[in-house]
Amino acid sequence: MKLQRPSINPLLAFIAIQFTWIVVVVFWIYWFLGSHRRLRSIAEKYSPELLQPGIDWVILTEGLLLLFVILAGVYVIFLYWRRQLALNREQKSFVSQVTHELKSPVASVQLHLETIRRHHPAEEQLDEFIDTMLADTERLNSLINKMITANRLEQSRWRLTLRQCNLSEFLDDYMRQWRNTQDDSLQLNCEIAPDIHANIEPDSFSMVLRNLLENAVLYSDPPAKISVELKASHQRCHLLVRDQGRGIAASEQHKVFRLFYRLHREDSHVKGSGLGLFIVRALVKRHKGQIMLHSHGPGKGTTFHIILPQRVTEKDA
Repeated sequence: MKLQRPSINPLLAFIAIQFTWIVVVVFWIYWFLGSHRRLRSIAEKYSPELLQPGIDWVILTEGLLLLFVILAGVYVIFLYWRRQLALNREQKSFVSQVTHELKSPVASVQLHLETIRRHHPAEEQLDEFIDTMLADTERLNSLINKMITANRLEQSRWRLTLRQCNLSEFLDDYMRQWRNTQDDSLQLNCEIAPDIHANIEPDSFSMVLRNLLENAVLYSDPPAKISVELKASHQRCHLLVRDQGRGIAASEQHKVFRLFYRLHREDSHVKGSGLGLFIVRALVKRHKGQIMLHSHGPGKGTTFHIILPQRVTEKDA
């Protein structure tokens, strides 16, 4: 078995670099002052005219500036190194999680197909099997679409074809369809102001909604309680998706939109691929909007707030 090489702790590496830099500066100043005194004594003895006041301290300052530039370069390298290590850890976690997410529905579909072939179940049971397999294939399709979309958003300048849309009607239709696919215990409250228009790409914005709603269900203890609100003010569309779930600690809130990042809980298995919120933020930006989150901490729920430019129609004008 091949042993894994231990990784260097970034904090310890940074402390070692700082210590080494301080030692180098101290020795540099000590060497310079010693050499300065010797050279000055020789110049005073043999060639006093070579002495020029101030020039030695210019050399000392230049040397210190050079050391500071070197330290700044090392610090920048350290930051990128630390970020790369974190990304590598998140990628390994992502691969493990996605493998599990892919394996479960595939195993379920295979089991149901083998059962159908061997036992030829009755029509009612066959319909149940088909419904289960369709749900599993939908899970697979959703995960694959997330991976493809995340790759496109990260690797290329993917531009959307935005068109004017009645956002109120679009959101109302989407929420009605989405509610029909959820468990009956889900508590959903929608407050959608009428006749709010915006420029969107329907498929991409549907992905934004789906990821936010799936995230709300994923991080809520059943029965999930979700509230969706759409309103307009100051020529801006305000879409709020609230849940009363597990909430997000203040230290985690600036990280949740990163690629592969997932919230960690010590008391439960972490679900999700770490792609959803990254995709949401990237697509919202391509809709010329912005997204923010608000949470008062663990156990106090989360609110995602999307702001889009409002398209003023002739009727509104």
